Amino acid sequence: MPTTAEALPTRAGMQPVPPAMSPEMDHLSRDFRQFISDCEALLKNAQTLSSEGAAVARAELGRKMADARVKLNELKQSAGERAVQARGATEDYVRREPMKAVMIAAAVGAVVALVVARR
Repeated sequence: MPTTAEALPTRAGMQPVPPAMSPEMDHLSRDFRQFISDCEALLKNAQTLSSEGAAVARAELGRKMADARVKLNELKQSAGERAVQARGATEDYVRREPMKAVMIAAAVGAVVALVVARR
């Protein structure tokens, strides 16, 4: 069985291309990187800010943190809904095909045991 790095395609001899993220994760990732960039800029300029400038910067940072919390909660709710759907689909499959489910579980257990035994 190939490892994760072996299973991923590569770009012209470079590192493996990661699997595509969901649109929500991609958007959250971009927002988080922008948030970090804004925080770094604020910290860099914090020494030169007047008290009025610091108040404006704190308000802006607070607004961005509130936005990040809202987006994170939306993503958390979406992930929870998808997990419930996946669980339901798995339960349905196990009820329809119990022997296949047992065999799959045994195969996964054997692979895990082989991997652990190699270490």
